[in-house]
Amino acid sequence: MTFHPDLAGRRVTIRRVVALASVLVVVSTVLLASGLLYLWPLFIFPLLLGAVFFFELGSLLVAGWVGGFFVVSFVVRQPVDPATTRQAIVGLAAFSLAGLILGRVQRDQHLRHGVLAASSLTDRLTGLYNYGTFVDYLHYEVTKANRYGGELTLIMFDLDHFKRFNDRHGHEAGNDLLRRVGATLQAVVREADMAARYGGEEFALLISGDARDGMELAERVRRAIETVAVELRGGEVAYVTASAGVATYGAASPDDTLLIEHADQALYESKRAGRNRVTMHPGAELPEDLTATLSA
Repeated sequence: MTFHPDLAGRRVTIRRVVALASVLVVVSTVLLASGLLYLWPLFIFPLLLGAVFFFELGSLLVAGWVGGFFVVSFVVRQPVDPATTRQAIVGLAAFSLAGLILGRVQRDQHLRHGVLAASSLTDRLTGLYNYGTFVDYLHYEVTKANRYGGELTLIMFDLDHFKRFNDRHGHEAGNDLLRRVGATLQAVVREADMAARYGGEEFALLISGDARDGMELAERVRRAIETVAVELRGGEVAYVTASAGVATYGAASPDDTLLIEHADQALYESKRAGRNRVTMHPGAELPEDLTATLSA
């Protein structure tokens, strides 16, 4: 799951294009109606707007508009001579240079802001979404399901005997394991689903789907985690297993808090039954051909 919906992004871009074009038209109209040279500074505003919205490209587009505007103005309102031509060329060059500088500065600031924003949403070690982001997104999806309908399933994973793994192989090996599990989850889940590090060695998957979808995905992830290999000193390779609990949003789990509790209860049942297995919370309705517990 990502927080960059294509439709919303296109709408924002369209609004920005309309805003920039409107400002250019208004400023150009004012200049045509009031005079020319002494009102050049009015173009600073669309130049800034272009740099903020579209970086170097927007700035150059504004500069191109300014150049075209002056050429047309000179042709229509006064004879074209070397002096006015030089003024147009110098003005266009100045705007282009200023636009490139402003656009580059704005792009650098945008990139830095993006890095900071991403670091506040994701877990630094695994690259998955962090606990806070997961809780907020779960609440949003539950609210949306209440309003518009839809099926939600939560899967909670816990790495089996992770403390023992750390004690035996060291914390660096444990961190490497968590990174590899995070990469495995990102590779297995769909773009529309959300994978998060819930805390410690526990992970959460929130998907759009029913009990069958949840059980099948949980089993696929469980098997994938079994293949995660951590290379240790001396050429040794270590593996782990994972337990999972699955719960669906609905009458049995009517809010996000109970949904988490039910998934945790199912996870605990997987551990109690011997680990390395997937268990569905008993409140979910399962198809007849799907058992409530899947294990190796």
